[in-house]
Parts: sequence; structure tokens; C-alpha cells
Amino acid sequence: ATKEKPADFSYYPYPIITTYASSSFDQIYSLTKAIIQTYPAYKDSAPGAEGFAVERQSLSWVVPLHEGAIKAIREAGVWKPEHEAHQTVMVKRQRVLGEAWTSYIASASTMGEEKFRIGWSAARAEALKKAGLEVYFE
Repeated sequence: ATKEKPADFSYYPYPIITTYASSSFDQIYSLTKAIIQTYPAYKDSAPGAEGFAVERQSLSWVVPLHEGAIKAIREAGVWKPEHEAHQTVMVKRQRVLGEAWTSYIASASTMGEEKFRIGWSAARAEALKKAGLEVYFE
């Protein structure tokens, strides 16, 4: 990162709800839809609750969104083409990193901790660059 080209790093918007990719589509869709539809009933109930407003969500964050959540957000009229483009990149990034990790740990099981850490950092950067993705930090 440079002054001319700053790097965006992760942050934690408030509130944040996370789930596994393997979570049920219907469950995540229903939960997200309920949060969106019932927002008027709870928006003033506690400090920070206004952060649940669908319009305030960070839809281009550092991790992919669950497809069930995307469906509910799309139905609410907030999901835009730029969010879809970002989602595509995040899904690709997740896949590339998962494949790089699997490959790396298969060959790195006998390394010491420091060598493992340094090696993973290099393998991670190489995989991201090869896929045409931002490395952000090395």
C-alpha cells in the first residue's frame, strides 16, 4: 500500500452476523428476511440497533455473503450489480485461498512454526497473484 494507492483492510461493521457457507439456504434467507422486515419494531430498542437497517449494511465487505442472505437483501431492493461483482471476487478469493492452504499444509507438515508462517505468507501471496487477486499484505 502507498499513499497514492492505499490498501483497504478488514473492519467490523456493527452489528455483524456470521455463518458458515454450509448453513442452510432457507435458514439464512429466513433469518435475514426477518431482520429486514421487523426492523421498524426494534430499531429504537437499544443503542446501535439502527445498524441493522438493510440500507446500512456493508455489502462489499472482506468476505462473501451467504446466498440466502443475498436473496433477502435482493428482495429488499438493496442488492446492486456492484455488490454482485464484489461477491464474485470474494467467492473466487475464498476458493483460491482454500486451495492454496490445502496444497501448502500437505507439503509443510514438518516445518517449524516460524518457517511455516513465512512459507504460508509467500504461498498465499503467490496464489492470489496467480489468480489476479489483490494480496493486500505480504
